[in-house]
Amino acid sequence: MTAPTISRLFSRGITRTLLTPHPVEHYVRSLGVTWSDDPTGATVVTVDRPVADVTVLTLRLPAGVSRPAPGAALEIGVVIDGVVHRRHYSPIDSASRSDGLATIAVRRHPGGVVSEHLWSEAAAGMRLLLGSPVGEAALPRDRPADVLLVSGGSGITPMLSIASTLAGEGHCGDGAAGRVAWLHYARRVEDVPFRDRIRELSRAGVDVRVVPTAGVDPSEQTPGSPAGHLTADHLAEVAPWHADATVFLCGPEGLADGLSAALGAERYAGVLRERFTASNGPVPEGDGGTVTHVTSGVSAHNAGTTLLEGAEAAGLSPKHGCRMGICHTCTAVRVSGATRDLRTGEVDTEPGCRVQICVSAPVGDVEIEL
Repeated sequence: MTAPTISRLFSRGITRTLLTPHPVEHYVRSLGVTWSDDPTGATVVTVDRPVADVTVLTLRLPAGVSRPAPGAALEIGVVIDGVVHRRHYSPIDSASRSDGLATIAVRRHPGGVVSEHLWSEAAAGMRLLLGSPVGEAALPRDRPADVLLVSGGSGITPMLSIASTLAGEGHCGDGAAGRVAWLHYARRVEDVPFRDRIRELSRAGVDVRVVPTAGVDPSEQTPGSPAGHLTADHLAEVAPWHADATVFLCGPEGLADGLSAALGAERYAGVLRERFTASNGPVPEGDGGTVTHVTSGVSAHNAGTTLLEGAEAAGLSPKHGCRMGICHTCTAVRVSGATRDLRTGEVDTEPGCRVQICVSAPVGDVEIEL
């Protein structure tokens, strides 16, 4: 081995150590540099911008990495100004895709760090970090006979994967045993990406309705062709059989509220929902306490922020991903004490319970394995 080679390997090893847990390869991947011993990244193959606020990326996944189940999401890491930003995106592809590629759609949000970066900078050859698949509403292996999909805005992506998979398997359509209906809500029909794919699904037996919401007063909605915000009439129009169907939901809180009102609380409790935004409530006055991080031996007062924020303020770097209670990357064991789930407001005191520290706040003194 030549002296320059030894020097290069030594330098690279030192750099890797200094940058753990994000090795140098992870940072330079976004610049298009290929590292032969690093199989964890995804490479952008093509970029498309079909509508004014959506970037569509086709990614080549590393060998041996399986795509998520239909409806689940990939954890994508993007390096921007030396900082890794992680987000979750559901591939839109059918589960039958076998070419090692996955297509994701990133909706551009005003002020969104990652979405704005990908809108302006994404190009073929860009390298992205790749985490583990996550998701709470993936299509089960044992396919339900009747399926109702309800989505709004960016929620189109997991539903497109589920619908494409079921259609590709011949689950619905003429002579098929199952039924699939899909209600998608958007401000305007022309704002919806993948309209060609949606038309193909309609021809394959999926009853798809794109429902425009712009300019429709909910108090003036009438039965018939769906328009405006979700109502029981919409469900009856597209899927009169929905009472016995498996229901999937991905969309904003207003859409979820409409579906809950249409189905009733008991039926809504069985809906398989994928969330793409956090809905944490405030920490009640009086919460907080001393948090003892058992593994690191660090104790610090937490005035009522999340356990993750409190740990970071105390100088720790807990493993985490979405910071919204979706990916479960930050889960840790609460040894003792009580914590409040900021999404529901519920307080739990069971010792030895695993909690998501990004959406949990201490209620009094807490010991946690961090």
